[in-house]
Amino acid sequence: MEVIIVGAGIGGLALAAGLSADGHDVRVLERAPSLRTDGAAVTVYSNGAAAAAGLGVPLDGLGRVIETLDFCSPHGRRFARADLRVLRRRTGFGVATVPRADLLRRLAAGLRPGVVRPGREVVGVTAGPDRVAVTDARGDRHTADVVVGADGYRSAVRGAVLGDAGAARNGWVSWQGLTAVPLELTSGSRAMCVVGQAGLCGLMPAGAGLLQWWFDVPPPGPGTGPVDEWLRERFAGYAEPVGTLLTSVSAADIGRCPHVVHRVPARWGTGAVTLLGDAAHAFPPSQAQGANQALEDAWTLRRVLRTPGDPVPALRRYERARTRRVRPIARLAAREVTNRPPSAVGRLAGRVLSPGMVARLQLAMIRRCSSVLNEKPL
Repeated sequence: MEVIIVGAGIGGLALAAGLSADGHDVRVLERAPSLRTDGAAVTVYSNGAAAAAGLGVPLDGLGRVIETLDFCSPHGRRFARADLRVLRRRTGFGVATVPRADLLRRLAAGLRPGVVRPGREVVGVTAGPDRVAVTDARGDRHTADVVVGADGYRSAVRGAVLGDAGAARNGWVSWQGLTAVPLELTSGSRAMCVVGQAGLCGLMPAGAGLLQWWFDVPPPGPGTGPVDEWLRERFAGYAEPVGTLLTSVSAADIGRCPHVVHRVPARWGTGAVTLLGDAAHAFPPSQAQGANQALEDAWTLRRVLRTPGDPVPALRRYERARTRRVRPIARLAAREVTNRPPSAVGRLAGRVLSPGMVARLQLAMIRRCSSVLNEKPL
C-alpha cells in the first residue's frame, strides 16, 4: 500500500517507522527544509513509550528517566509526591523526559533515504474513488492509497477534508526552555511542579546536563517587555529552585508555546484520508499527553492498516477507537487548572496518600486515554 504522511513530527515519523516495517511504500512530506531540531523536551509516559516500542522504535536510553514527581506550593512545601517507578512495574514502561530533537532523530533513524521529503508544504488534498491526490506548494501532485494528516494544529489536511478552521488559542501560554541550569535537580531523577496563582512552574531533568522547564501562565502576557524580566517579576514569590532557574536564563533561552484547543470530531477524515496527533486533537500541555497521544495514534493506525483489503473502513475503525480514548484527556487538559493551588481536601489527600498511591491514580488516568495499554481487537 502507498501511504503519504503529511508532517514529520513525532506522530508522523512514528507512523512512518511502523508502516515501513510492515512493507508499505511510505512518503513523508514535510513543510520545513530539514528535520526539526528545535523545541524543548517532551515527557514520554508509559503509554507513549509502549506505543513507540510497539512501532519498532524503543526509546530506551533517551533523555532522563523520571522516578519521582513532587507537587509543591509556591512556599516550597510539598503537598503530594508520585512514585513513578510504579508505572514501570505495572506496565513495563517508565517515564522519561526526552529532548524533542533526540526523539525525532530516533524515530527517523530506521527510515530509508528518501522516505522523508523536506520542503514539501502540502496545500491541497483531494480524495478520489481509488486514490488520494496531494498538492504541494511547488505545484507538484502526489498520489497514494492513503493520506494521513500529521501536520499539527494548523493542519492543511484537516482544513481540506473537514473544512474547519483548526485549533483556537485560549490565551494561556507555556514559556519554556531546555538549558543547562546549575541545580541539583538537573542531574537527578526527580521532577517537580510548583503550583500557585501566578502559574505553574515545572522542572524536569532531561539528561546530558539539561533541564526542561516551563511556566504555564494565564492571560494577560508580558506585553512588549522582555519575557525573562516579566517572568522573574511574576514568579518572584516562588521558593527555590524557581529563583535560581530564572536567574540563569535569558530571553533568548525562552520559547513561547501558545495553548490551543481543538474540537475532537467523531470522524477525522473522509474516504482514504485521516488525521493523527495535533491535527486531530490538539489540547493544552497541562496533562503532558500531547506527544504520547500522537504515538498512540500511530500505533493504532498501524494496527488497523495491517488488515487486508479496502483501507477506508480500517481508517474509520481507527478514528472511533482513538476518539473514545482522546476525548477525556482533551477535556481535562482544556480545563487549565494548573495555576489553582489544591483545596484543603486536596492537601489532606496529598498528605494521606502514599507516593505509590498517587502514581497509581495517575496511571489510572493514563489507562483511560490509552489504546496501547488496553490492547483489544479493532
